[in-house]
Amino acid sequence: MAQQRVNVHIPSQPPVLDSVRLRDIELPLPIGPDPWHRTGKPQPCTASLKLSYSSAVAAAIADDVSLSLDYGKLYRRLEEDIRHLGQRGEAPGQRMISVEGSRREEMMRNELGQDMRLTAGIIASCGLGLLDETAAGVRRMSHVHVHQGVRRGSGSGGHAGPGNFNFSPPGMSVSPIESVYGECEVWLHLPKALLRADEGLKYRSVTVWGYKQRADSTPGEADDPERCPVVLEEEFRIDGIRCYCILGVNSHERVEKQAVIISLEFKGPGQLAWGSTVVDTYQAMTRNIAERVEGTSFQTVEALATFVARIVTMEFFNERVTVTVEKPSALPFVESSGVVITRSQAFFERLEVEGGRP
Repeated sequence: MAQQRVNVHIPSQPPVLDSVRLRDIELPLPIGPDPWHRTGKPQPCTASLKLSYSSAVAAAIADDVSLSLDYGKLYRRLEEDIRHLGQRGEAPGQRMISVEGSRREEMMRNELGQDMRLTAGIIASCGLGLLDETAAGVRRMSHVHVHQGVRRGSGSGGHAGPGNFNFSPPGMSVSPIESVYGECEVWLHLPKALLRADEGLKYRSVTVWGYKQRADSTPGEADDPERCPVVLEEEFRIDGIRCYCILGVNSHERVEKQAVIISLEFKGPGQLAWGSTVVDTYQAMTRNIAERVEGTSFQTVEALATFVARIVTMEFFNERVTVTVEKPSALPFVESSGVVITRSQAFFERLEVEGGRP
């Protein structure tokens, strides 16, 4: 069950939104359950992030690094927090909430490092925290430059440069970088998390600053102590489940088993119950699909994809799944051909009531 909900306000995106990115950071730590069911075993994991904010206009015009986000500092802080995973009390990932203002109690019980959502939360918190520090530093710099400009007067001819940069160009606020709005998109890739999936497990989350509603505060204030990270959306992908089965209508396809590549995608609002179901079932579910598909004999790819979707939703209780089934050997001059379907529990339940065949 989720904890008691609170009302959360999320500021709208600023008119100018810029980003810094770190791509393919190596995290050789116990990230997610080991595919051999061993505890505390490191496995390869790469992380990427995109930190979006308002905005880098001032740094570009003044060509001044002090007005920009320091991605070197971001990496060092991220590496430090990941290295001390679970050694400093409650991890930032455990403070994440949903748009509905709730937190997943089951995430609190998970051991740090064994739930990729918690690891992504640490990464997002590093990014949003650095945004706060940078915005505060830029505000201090803006006051310094304003005072310097007042002392120098207007005899400089109006030339723009780092020494006399105007921090208030038309349409911009006094501070070029604001911390009221912050967004951090995180990607995690665990290539060896699943024995039956060639491309392993992938996870993506989008986290923004939200503000708890209080009678004595204005939503969106930068120094509001009730500010909290809100997970807008999450996505899990299991790619490259390779199986061999009879599939096709042509006579030669009924003689030999051929390779089929199955991928699963789960996507929805962040920090809700559906994500915990995916985390709890993805290992057993992938193994079950791989074993059972190899005993099937379908004429259409659509029938096989629906068979897989039914297993995912009705037997492993996931609310919704997008299934991709590809045949790499079907056409000689095409790398692969296949279909993509999205099915839900409600779809199969309705079919059962109506007596149809999924």
